[in-house]
Amino acid sequence: MRFLQNDRTSRVALVLLLIAVGAFGALLLLDLLTIGPGHPPPGALQKWYIPRPGYGYAENGSVVVNRTIEGDIVLSGDIEEGCPPPFPDLSPYCSHAVYLDTGSGDRYLVVNWYFDDDADLARAEGNLCSYLRSSGNVASAGLILPGETGRSPDAPIVSPITVTKYESETSSGYFGVVEKPLSPEHDDYFIVYYGVYGPAVLPDHTAALEELMLRSSSLRGARSLASCT
Repeated sequence: MRFLQNDRTSRVALVLLLIAVGAFGALLLLDLLTIGPGHPPPGALQKWYIPRPGYGYAENGSVVVNRTIEGDIVLSGDIEEGCPPPFPDLSPYCSHAVYLDTGSGDRYLVVNWYFDDDADLARAEGNLCSYLRSSGNVASAGLILPGETGRSPDAPIVSPITVTKYESETSSGYFGVVEKPLSPEHDDYFIVYYGVYGPAVLPDHTAALEELMLRSSSLRGARSLASCT
């Protein structure tokens, strides 16, 4: 009798487990229908163009964070959600990170604004350009990035991009706009900024900023801020 009771209990537990698995599968299917199969959510896309640290394992099996991005440039602190001063809050999906050149002591800033609507992008470009003009000097510029890491063999050796150059007493650097970089079917738009803190001669830091660009997602096809031209 006890054997039959245990067997009945096991069957009930199995049925409950199958129901739970089915419910989880249904929720997963709804997520896929909402954002598309394999398409990252906004929380990930707001960090899409921010260079991230590497991870490895120590001999004892613990996870080790490698904060070195390239050469002497290391991630200082963590990747933070929200827009840093002095830039305006253009989108609810914004993240930034600060990097330190351990050799020179220079501090660099990368900001990623994400939008899922081109009208929101256009408004943000207008607001950003108004701020940039009122706080510094703005001009269009071209950058030629060397071959990107992990590129396919048939990809171009260099990647020319058009950006907006910004120079001020608080930060100087380059703004770029990237439209639908993941897929033509998805409305993903980005404004990204790679700059150096403080008053600085921007050409002296362009090489370091280009290294940060190369350690982020591909900027191929990036353009300057439309409202600043």
